[in-house]
Amino acid sequence: MGHWCRICGCNKPNEKFSGKGHRNHVCKHCAKTSKELIEAIDQEAEIFGFMEQSNISRKNISRLNQLIQSENPRISELASIVLEVAKVKRHKKRRLQALAKDHIDLLLKVKESGLIDADYY
Repeated sequence: MGHWCRICGCNKPNEKFSGKGHRNHVCKHCAKTSKELIEAIDQEAEIFGFMEQSNISRKNISRLNQLIQSENPRISELASIVLEVAKVKRHKKRRLQALAKDHIDLLLKVKESGLIDADYY
């Protein structure tokens, strides 16, 4: 039975993980990568998680405001798009329908950024 690496997304055998790697879900190969890259991957996953939540809470909005200040342009862009979505429709129920009806330009930004599946709408 292997273990899952959250950085590369692969299932690898237990021998490919160090002691701390098992706990952190990072294989030995990915542990050698830069901390900035690992942090960017974690922040991007966090932003994608906000779109999956049923409600983008006030705490999530404050976190998005922090992520907008990121030096990484991809993280900053994704955070600003999700923050715009949260201002329009915080709850997930019929979120995309509301964007399609009243904010088509924002829906196109969301599609182009990859936050939702392009074939969904």
